[in-house]
Amino acid sequence: MEFVVDSMLGDIARWLRMLGQDTLYSSKFEDWRILKIAEKEGRIIVTRDRGLFARAKKKGLKVVLVELGRVEEQIAEVALRTGMELSFDPNKTRCPYCNTRLVKLSKAEALSLLPAKVVSAYDEFWRCPKCGRIYWQGSHWRTINEVLKRANAIIKLRGFSK
Repeated sequence: MEFVVDSMLGDIARWLRMLGQDTLYSSKFEDWRILKIAEKEGRIIVTRDRGLFARAKKKGLKVVLVELGRVEEQIAEVALRTGMELSFDPNKTRCPYCNTRLVKLSKAEALSLLPAKVVSAYDEFWRCPKCGRIYWQGSHWRTINEVLKRANAIIKLRGFSK
């Protein structure tokens, strides 16, 4: 799936990218530009703005209105409305900052780019070929898994209530 996310939902844009979804986002995107991108590229709009939501619906564009709430509630809402699966595949993930698909690094390559202490503690590494950031499944990994677990529980509960 391909998304364009409004300026109020930067956290959701980063989550969608980590989940492997091609997601355009800028804190400078104005509503007219989001509508134009969605129309031209067939992207799903993710917004918290009711006015943008209404204009997108009127144009026949795919749009998800995200309410205030915790991140797991917000990504669950996107998944429910789009049919997107909420699972993390490190081989499909994108850079949370620039949206480029990450490439796997060998330990030897990682050793030339990271402190030896980090490389010895972890087995898998990925690099963004565009911005150069390097990722591994560090201590934040538990948090990512917990958020996805809670989001999937929300989906399961809401799925039964519909």
